[in-house]
Amino acid sequence: MAPTPKGRATYHHGDLAAALVEASLEIIDEVGVRGFSVAEAARRTCVSPGAPYRHFADRDALLAAAALEVSRRLRAIYLETAAETGSAQERLATVAGSFVRAAARYRGGLDILFAPGLRATHPELRDSTREFVDLLLPSAFEVIAPGEGPATAVALLDALHALARGYVAQLLEGKFGDPKDVVEGVATRATQAARALVAGYGVPSRPVGEVARDR
Repeated sequence: MAPTPKGRATYHHGDLAAALVEASLEIIDEVGVRGFSVAEAARRTCVSPGAPYRHFADRDALLAAAALEVSRRLRAIYLETAAETGSAQERLATVAGSFVRAAARYRGGLDILFAPGLRATHPELRDSTREFVDLLLPSAFEVIAPGEGPATAVALLDALHALARGYVAQLLEGKFGDPKDVVEGVATRATQAARALVAGYGVPSRPVGEVARDR
């Protein structure tokens, strides 16, 4: 078979499903989810338009498989970074930087990972998010203020996710420059902001009047 238009070798030894997922991520990076088609993924892997349907029931099933691959890669980026940290606070702070790095590498991949329509029909995507939360929860319980319960730990993770997605959106919009050129700088900013957020959850709340008396 001839190489793909981008010079990537076509699939072999029966790994068509993986090749289609990789092609799908490339297409989504270039034209977004709306511009994605199974036919184009088939063309890039040099197979017939009907071949993908031997592995995926429909377009959404292929997109869901691509989203799961992004989830695995995001988790790998996080674990690689977190392995170098020695505290629960820092492990949580690295979540934001990990999202930024994943977005710079896979761009549209995060869009499909959190697409509401796909998540509604493909519970494996919700399961992947739940597994990531379960990975982070022990660290969240370590850093929250004494006496706080599971709701506070979950709220901390929700806040971290919102912060990380905010930096990702600005990165991909080009606010800081070309994403490939500025990714590490933005990841550092996001991690610093996450450190402050995590530190805030470790401080017990006090009545407003008591805070005012301290000023």
